[in-house]
Amino acid sequence: MQYRIIFILILSILFTLGYSQNQKIVDSLVIVIEQKPHDTILVNSYNQLASEYKYNDPPKGENYAITALKLAQSIGYKKGQANSYHLLGMISYQSNHEKALEYYMLSLKLNESLGDKKAMSTSYNNIGLLYYHEGNYQKALKYYLISLEIDESLNEQKGMATSYNNVGLIYWAQNNLDKAQDYFQKAVLIYSELKDKKGLGGVYSNIGGVAYYKGKPDVAILYFQKSYDYYKEINYKTGSATSLTNISEILTEQKKYSEALKYALESIEIHKQLGNKSDMTYGYLVVAKNYSDQKQFKNAVEILNEVINLSKDINAQKQLSQAYLMMAQNYSNMGDYKEAYSFHQLYSGVKDSIFTKESSAQIAEMNTKYDSDKKNKEIELLKKESEIQQLNQEADKSKNAMVRNSLIVGCLFILILAVVLYNRNQVKQKANIALADKNKNIEEQKTQIEAQHNQLEHKNKEITDSIKYAKHLQLAILPPDNQVKKLLPDSFVLYKPKDIVSGDFYWVEEHNNSVLVAAADCTGHGVPGAFMSIVGNNLLQQAVAVYGLTIPALILDNVNKNISRMLHQSEEVSNVKDGMDVALLSIEKKSNKLQFAGAYNPLWILRDGAIKEYVADKHPVGAFIGEELKQFKNHEIEIQKGDILYIFTDGYADQFGGPKGKKYKYKQLQERLLSMNNLSMDEQKNKLDAEIENWKGDLDQIDDILIIGIKI
Repeated sequence: MQYRIIFILILSILFTLGYSQNQKIVDSLVIVIEQKPHDTILVNSYNQLASEYKYNDPPKGENYAITALKLAQSIGYKKGQANSYHLLGMISYQSNHEKALEYYMLSLKLNESLGDKKAMSTSYNNIGLLYYHEGNYQKALKYYLISLEIDESLNEQKGMATSYNNVGLIYWAQNNLDKAQDYFQKAVLIYSELKDKKGLGGVYSNIGGVAYYKGKPDVAILYFQKSYDYYKEINYKTGSATSLTNISEILTEQKKYSEALKYALESIEIHKQLGNKSDMTYGYLVVAKNYSDQKQFKNAVEILNEVINLSKDINAQKQLSQAYLMMAQNYSNMGDYKEAYSFHQLYSGVKDSIFTKESSAQIAEMNTKYDSDKKNKEIELLKKESEIQQLNQEADKSKNAMVRNSLIVGCLFILILAVVLYNRNQVKQKANIALADKNKNIEEQKTQIEAQHNQLEHKNKEITDSIKYAKHLQLAILPPDNQVKKLLPDSFVLYKPKDIVSGDFYWVEEHNNSVLVAAADCTGHGVPGAFMSIVGNNLLQQAVAVYGLTIPALILDNVNKNISRMLHQSEEVSNVKDGMDVALLSIEKKSNKLQFAGAYNPLWILRDGAIKEYVADKHPVGAFIGEELKQFKNHEIEIQKGDILYIFTDGYADQFGGPKGKKYKYKQLQERLLSMNNLSMDEQKNKLDAEIENWKGDLDQIDDILIIGIKI
């Protein structure tokens, strides 16, 4: 049950535009459309049809949403466009996560321009779900908490319940079951009050999962059955199938194989009809576990191959990781240890990209910050209420005093006019003194606030100044421009850190008759990445200067070994991925021979109007994998005069932007480089810089950017 339960609720909780196909509603909408109403009504009708079909017939739902989108764009109806993008994201989620993310981002951008906070909250929640499903819990929690904050400000109960549930899922993924249970119970209270059967079905499913992990499988089945009953009642097929999968998984654990297989196959068939590849993978994993436990290893392997293909297709890293691990176990049971070892290495690589101690710490920090900000706002509100109440009391006292004094003055006016006048003068002086005292107190409070503000600004300036100084230290390890031009006269380096300091670095060194060039991307960006860049630079220098290595593969092997030693990496802490992706070249000046080795980062050679790619090894430098570090492959390449070599990190291609908020991607980068074939290297650098700035527009830079171009 280690691979399915974590994803129980997501679809059932997240989406807010309806959950089942109601034939009466569909018929009514078709009648409305046939009457050719006003364009905005037509857009809304098509969107509603898309909502009705989005789970039970996704292709039909997609066609309706696209029709609505095109019409909304033609008439400038932004709200209709936002709803269409939202629906397309929900439909794409079932088979293509990257496409779904693009649609959600577009919907969010439109709703921000409209100031529709409720819709923005839904978009943030949906984006969090996508990152959750890909194992990026830090980003998932970030978006969940933004959604929760908006819903709390609007007192949007259903949205709050959704966020409570999803935050609970994050804690569950981090194995903090008690904390997860707390958030699930908060969601149950709201859904019960709202009588939201779909929401209750999802939360009860999650509570069942927690019960299982606490060693109570029979209790878990009761909750899953309760969840199934709610879903069945509202004809929510995706949720019903999910509950069947969960029940099947527990029955498999209890060795009730025949009954378990029946539930799992029924679940898979429902998801197949809906085109829901994501949940199909979980159903297949349960079937594979069933076969494996019965020692039907070949049947299990056949099913797992299907899981691997589906998971790669939708970038489902958690399911892919589990499929690799189960493949290794099945091949080991069949005595094929070579295949078992190969799949275990694949499993380790995917697992390391999902779970890190750093992400757990950041998740805890983010949640603590959210709670702290919330408490600070409550305290500030109470202070303001107290001040207002005090002022009202003072005003009431002052008013009563004035009435009393007026009566006294009225009664004694004739007899003691002089005394009254004197008394009023005294009262006025006292009031002036009291007012002066109040003004003094206000000024003192203002001075204190300004002092605190100045202190905070000073601390922020100290931190920023420290990081800026660290930038000078980092720049000192990079090769100076004159050295780069001396060793590589016709070349350019486009280097754009995301933050003040960078996790990307470049390295140029001459040794004997060879020029060594590297483009490296270290773990993280900002300050953590900068620390790793210094480590990586020093180890490259050491490999050449101390060990006398010039062959790129041997240099990377040496850095790989020493970075693990330096950072004390071991199998016990293999889930901490400290290392770098790198492309390393060795250019022999006299012979026109080139050698290349890479960790994830490839080499592109532009020749005769075409780009040829030399693929890097699919494992990083410095991340511990198994008992033995992997070796890197060395490529020997004949180069010609006029060839242009490009090495780079992933920041340029991964940058979001353009008219649709999409990634730039490698294919577009290749096309851009081909279009600049006849330009000088300096002109290419300027064009690339202007291109990515224009593409990014008002969006933030998401990663460090580094591209090196060298003309032979």
